[in-house]
Amino acid sequence: MIQNRLSIVNGAYIDSVGISSVFQVGDSVDIIPRVKVYAVQREEEIELGNEGDLRQYNIYSENLPRPLIYENVQTAFFHECPVIRVGAVKVTSISSAGVVHFGSTNTIDGESRVKHIRQLRSRNERSDS
Repeated sequence: MIQNRLSIVNGAYIDSVGISSVFQVGDSVDIIPRVKVYAVQREEEIELGNEGDLRQYNIYSENLPRPLIYENVQTAFFHECPVIRVGAVKVTSISSAGVVHFGSTNTIDGESRVKHIRQLRSRNERSDS
């Protein structure tokens, strides 16, 4: 159960929020950002034509391991001052299912799957140019 509190943020300076990311001031129930990224970096601009089908990579479909929790944890909270106060926060970037959150929540479950491919020319091709 969420214990609602008042969230007061005097200033937030954020340069970039991207790719399934969240910046939130205030309470939430569940935050579940997901992102699948396929990035190809090449020394030469060549389009192979068969790229972008994420099904050919297991990274996007395999089950991620979850921690097994064996302990029965009981909690009790008492907020003497039910206010979350933040003077100012400066964030350069929030990306790839990242979360910046001021407030109460039940669940934050972010998932980012990235396949990054770098295709470099062979040494012989590099010395020819």
